[in-house]
Amino acid sequence: MARTSLIQKIKKHLLIAQRQRRSGFTLTELLVSMIIGAFLVALLLGFVVEVTQNNQQDAARSQVQQDMQAAMDYITQDLREAVFVYNGDCLQGNGTPTSTQDLKIICPGVINHIPASMTQDGRVPVLAFWRAERLPKGIRDLCSAQAPNLDDTDQNNNPSNPLVLAGVPCISGNSYSLVVYALDPSNDGNIWQGKTRIIRYKLSQFTDSATTANDQTPGYVNPLNSPDSTFQQWPYGTRADKSFGSLQTTRPTNSPMALVDFVDDVGAPGVTPNCEEFAPTVVGNPNKDPNDIANALSPTNTNNRNRAFYACVRNGGIGNAAPKAGENQDVLISLVGNVTGQAGFAPQNDNQERLTPLQTRVLVRGVVNKVNPTS
Repeated sequence: MARTSLIQKIKKHLLIAQRQRRSGFTLTELLVSMIIGAFLVALLLGFVVEVTQNNQQDAARSQVQQDMQAAMDYITQDLREAVFVYNGDCLQGNGTPTSTQDLKIICPGVINHIPASMTQDGRVPVLAFWRAERLPKGIRDLCSAQAPNLDDTDQNNNPSNPLVLAGVPCISGNSYSLVVYALDPSNDGNIWQGKTRIIRYKLSQFTDSATTANDQTPGYVNPLNSPDSTFQQWPYGTRADKSFGSLQTTRPTNSPMALVDFVDDVGAPGVTPNCEEFAPTVVGNPNKDPNDIANALSPTNTNNRNRAFYACVRNGGIGNAAPKAGENQDVLISLVGNVTGQAGFAPQNDNQERLTPLQTRVLVRGVVNKVNPTS
C-alpha cells in the first residue's frame, strides 16, 4: 500500500515537472533576463562608442598637427626665398616720414599700405617680407618681343621704350612681391570651423594673367625703384616731381588666401612672446639698442592671440636693427594648433585642446643691399 502511494507521488511530481517544461519561462524570469541583457548591451555599446570617439579624436589631433607642420614647412620655404624680412617695428610702423632723413629713424609700416581688410575683423598681420618672383608668361613674351628696343631713348637721352617707362624689369625677368602672413579669427561657421586660421596675402607687380605693361596690380610700388631706395622705407621715396612722400597712389584691394585652419587663438599657456634668443647680440656691443630685441618681435603687439603665431626677426628694421654688413637675417617662427571645432571636439572646449607648439628657425640669405664687410 505504501509502495503504491510512493509511486503515485513520483508520477505526480514527474507530471508537474513535465508541464513546467512545456510552459517555458515565467514572466519574472523573462524580465530579469531582458534587464541583464540590456545592461550588457549598454556596456558593450558604451565601450564601442568610447573607443570610436577616442580614435576619432586621435585622428583629428594627428591631422591638425600634420596641417600645422605642413603650414610651417610652407612658410619656411617661402622665407628661404625672401630677400628682406620686416621686424615687428617696421611691420607695424612707427610714424609718418616727411623727408628722406626721416627714413633713417622711421618706418612707414607695411600694414598701412596693404589692403585695409588685412587689419579689420580681428586680423593680425604677423610676418611680412619681399621675395623675387618670375614675371608672368604674358609679360615675358612681351619683353622678348621688345628686346631690341629696350635701350631706345628720346632726344634728351631719356628712356622712351613703353616697357621701360612702365617699370617692367625685362632685363632681370623678375620682380619683387610682398608677402604677408596674418591671423584671421573670422568664422562663418561653414567653411572655417577652427578658432582662427593663417591667411597669406601677396602683392605682386603683375597679375598672373597679365599680357600688357598696364596689367599691374593697383597699389604696387617697386621697393627698389631708385638707387637710394630700401625695403624699410617702402612705399615712400622721391616722386617724379622731386617731392617726397608715398609713391603709392592707391591702396591695394586684392584678397588673401587661407593657408591653414585650426590655429589656436591664444597659444601655449604661460608663454609670452619674446625674442630673448637675440639677446647675445646686445652683450658687449655699446651700439646695440636693447629695444631692438623687443622690436624684433613680429607683430609687436603681444596680445593673447599673438602667442599662437609669432616671429622673431633679426636685422629687419632701421637704425641699429637694420641689416649689418655681411650679416644674414635670422627668423624664428612659433605656431600652435588647436583641434577645437574638429569632429569629436565641441566648440565650447575653449582652448583646452591646443597642441604642442611648433618652432623653426630660418636663415634668410638675401643678397640685396648686402655689403662686403671687408670693403
